[in-house]
Amino acid sequence: MMFLFILAAGTLVAAAIGRRSSWQTHLRRGLAAAMLVAGVTHLARPDPFLAHLPEWVPARELIVALTGIIEIILGAALFGPSRHRRSVGRVLVAYLVVVFPANVYVAVADVDVEGQPGGLYAWLRLPVQALLVCIALWSTRLTAVGPADPRVPDHAVDPPAVAACSER
Repeated sequence: MMFLFILAAGTLVAAAIGRRSSWQTHLRRGLAAAMLVAGVTHLARPDPFLAHLPEWVPARELIVALTGIIEIILGAALFGPSRHRRSVGRVLVAYLVVVFPANVYVAVADVDVEGQPGGLYAWLRLPVQALLVCIALWSTRLTAVGPADPRVPDHAVDPPAVAACSER
C-alpha cells in the first residue's frame, strides 16, 4: 500500500503548492509521483517485484526492469503537456491491466513478497488496481467546457469508461 501512501502524499503536496489548480490536477500529479517512485523502486529493489512473476516466466529480471522504466516514463508523461494527457491516461490504464495478472498470481498462489504482509493483503490489492484505473482515467480526462453547456454532449467530455469512474 506504499503506492497509495505516495499517491495520497503527492496529491496533498500538489494541492498545497498549486492551490489554484483543480483536484483533478492534484490527483494526476500525485499519481505521477507514485508512478515515478514505483518505477525507480523496480530498478533499485527488484526482488519484491520478481516475486510477482512465477519462476517459469523467462527473463523475469528484464521484465521487472522494463516495467520500472515504463512506470518512470508514464509518471513523467503525466506531468507533460495537456494535449497528451488523455492518451497518457489510456496508456497507463492499459499498463495497469497488463500487470494485473501479477497481482492475481501473488494472491492466488499465496506468494510471500518481501516487505508486504501476506494473506488477506494480497487480495485487498486487487480492487485497488480498479481504483487506480479510475484515478488514471479521471485525472487525465478532458475538462468540460461548462457543466451546463448544451453544445458539449456528456460523452464528448466523459466517454463511458471515464464516466463510470467519476461522479457528476
